[in-house]
Amino acid sequence: MPHCHLRTSTTLIIVAAFAVAAPAHADPSDDFINPDRPGIADGSTTVGQGHFQIETAIQREYRSNGDEREHTTFIPTLLRYGFSKNWEFRVEGNTFTRQRQHDPALVDTDSSGFAPSSIGLKYNIVKAVGSTQPSIGAIVRVFPPSGSSAFRNSRATGDFRLAAV
Repeated sequence: MPHCHLRTSTTLIIVAAFAVAAPAHADPSDDFINPDRPGIADGSTTVGQGHFQIETAIQREYRSNGDEREHTTFIPTLLRYGFSKNWEFRVEGNTFTRQRQHDPALVDTDSSGFAPSSIGLKYNIVKAVGSTQPSIGAIVRVFPPSGSSAFRNSRATGDFRLAAV
């Protein structure tokens, strides 16, 4: 099934587009940015009902071990849509990725393509009350087979996380 990753990526984009097109019923007093820092950290709160938020950046990583070197550049992206006060829908991935590896004993490699994406939900279990009670949230993600070339995952995986602030 060589085009399975293309269908999965297309499906994720279509779902995200429908989330953007949904009517917004947000409370203007809740108009703030609520970052989760894709690939770095997750907060415990949601974006709020009717809010859509895009978080993205360019990230570069450099690793070396003796004469071996690896340089990776990718674009972590997180799309978030609050469909109720405590729930949000999420689409997340490192999107376009380029990896260069140098090993004097082997042939240098240069790979680029799309990294696997996930779809998920976040639920804000407990809202913070002043500085005495932390906010607690839960995130569940599913990574369907997706991605391209060297970055493709061929089977579905998932994870569950708790976040407290």
